[in-house]
Amino acid sequence: MLAKRMHTLSPSLTLEISDLARKLKEEGKNIISFSAGEPDFDTPQRIKDEAKLALDRGMTKYTAVGGIPKLLEAISEKLERENGIVYAPNDIIVSNGAKHSLFNLFQVLIDEGDEVIIPAPYWVTYPELVTFCGGTPVFIETNDIAKFKITPEQLYSAITPKTKMLILTSPSNPTGSVYSKEELEDLARVLKDTNIFVASDEMYEKLIYETKFTSTASISRDMYLRTVTIRLG
Repeated sequence: MLAKRMHTLSPSLTLEISDLARKLKEEGKNIISFSAGEPDFDTPQRIKDEAKLALDRGMTKYTAVGGIPKLLEAISEKLERENGIVYAPNDIIVSNGAKHSLFNLFQVLIDEGDEVIIPAPYWVTYPELVTFCGGTPVFIETNDIAKFKITPEQLYSAITPKTKMLILTSPSNPTGSVYSKEELEDLARVLKDTNIFVASDEMYEKLIYETKFTSTASISRDMYLRTVTIRLG
């Protein structure tokens, strides 16, 4: 018999759409799939070559769970150089992608009955992970007039004594919206003097056009201390 928490999960809509797109393509239909976030090109040759070299060097043994020291140092240097965030290597954990990172984060922070604020539209994984941990997703609806970004007033209205976390995605999947430094500062003022964590999903930092990207944790010391940054590096 399965554990009760398994009944809180729904089938992956992303994989469902991917499967449907595959079947339609097999039927000869011209389909462009907007499901799984997968590039339409092969892994660059230099990455393949480095992977082969690592195998030849015998780099096939167990490594530190959080990542090898050289990688952690490289990530630390990148974050300080490009994002203005100073994380020591031991403040960084390498995982198998954003979903894995978020799963670990929510397992550590979300208890039964905790509320997690999620701006909508949202990546479908967010509420599934929150529910799996016993938390309650609280959605803030956005629209094209606001460029699909929440306002300080909306955030303030959504906060209750049960609020444990805000999920902030910039650049956003799926809307593409990017919060400016000023907009993040406005949200930071609402969160100040609260115990609310921020999960800042910044996976799409490089996919921006005619705008500037700002990391949430770089806004202030207060935001730095309450923010867990999820990104590619």
